[in-house]
Amino acid sequence: MESRSMIVKEKETNVGNIAKSAWQLKLISFRGEVVRWLWHLKVLGFVAFISYIALPIFLMDNSWIVPKLVFSTLVKWPPFVDPSYPTDFGLNSTRNFYFDVEKGIMIGAWHTLPASLSAERDVPWEEYEDLLRSDKPIFLYLHGNSGTRGAYHRIQMYKFLSRLDAHVLTVDYRGFADSTGVPTEEGVVKDAYFAFKWLKEKSGGAPVVVWGHSLGTGISTSLSRKLCDEGDPPLGLILESPFNNIVDAAIQHPFAFPFANIPGFKSFLRDSAMEHNIHFSSDKSITRVTSHIMILHAEDDRIVPYDLGEKLYQVAKSSRSSHTKDVKLVNFDSRYGYGHKNIYKAPELKEIVTEFLAKCSADL
Repeated sequence: MESRSMIVKEKETNVGNIAKSAWQLKLISFRGEVVRWLWHLKVLGFVAFISYIALPIFLMDNSWIVPKLVFSTLVKWPPFVDPSYPTDFGLNSTRNFYFDVEKGIMIGAWHTLPASLSAERDVPWEEYEDLLRSDKPIFLYLHGNSGTRGAYHRIQMYKFLSRLDAHVLTVDYRGFADSTGVPTEEGVVKDAYFAFKWLKEKSGGAPVVVWGHSLGTGISTSLSRKLCDEGDPPLGLILESPFNNIVDAAIQHPFAFPFANIPGFKSFLRDSAMEHNIHFSSDKSITRVTSHIMILHAEDDRIVPYDLGEKLYQVAKSSRSSHTKDVKLVNFDSRYGYGHKNIYKAPELKEIVTEFLAKCSADL
């Protein structure tokens, strides 16, 4: 009986030890979970500190960085490709050359031929300028910030316009790609102005349509205002994914949006833009553009929200008079997913642009 009693006690002790070990394991596991959660909270706190305190303070104390963010020339995309060879980008009927805009400023340019002029033969480069007198539509395409004239979505738009049987001239503003200099608002508009006047000269005064995308819409609108003031308006102005002014565009940009409600941040953006003479006030410039205007904007644009394009349209519409041409807004439903830079994929774009060209040409 005594040995049996000892066996029972040993079993009870073992059961107790097992239960105690299981509880200790649970406690250790719980502590491990707490440590992991505390580590995650520390990381999140650090990220929040950098994002909402340190970064805004850094930006506010270093306003010199604002032009770098606006023009984003630090990113040469696509990398490791020489823009002086358009064939490397899939453009076989495109000539690369350079404009000497002013002393110390040389900008790279591409001239893509209308599809019909290059379909049956390889056109020598020396004939490109003469072909500008071929009575084909001519577009000056002004791209947005960052990257180069060789960015994929830009190339797709050149190809689209070429298939419409139009000439396309595009440039990399000063400081972009293989162009020299440092970009400023005044400088990039000068570059666009030089390109436009070159087209007019080489084409024998043929009408030119200005097409701007993203930041290029600010450049295009400023250019068109200047040309209209001089009595040499473009045939038409097409604004793809435009904004009303650079401050509103910056505040609603995905990178800046989290800071929009931080006290003083909006004033900082506005003051920094003024300090560096960066305005791109398209909502002011467009009131002095007398040409036909068409705005193209996707409703799912996350970089330049659709409402900014709509605001610009309302300003342009309210400024029309008997001395100006009409303005049209074409929106693309968000279900198609065109976003900020894929409007070239829209099947109806060919008809939209063709109708716009016909309307512009009817007034000649």
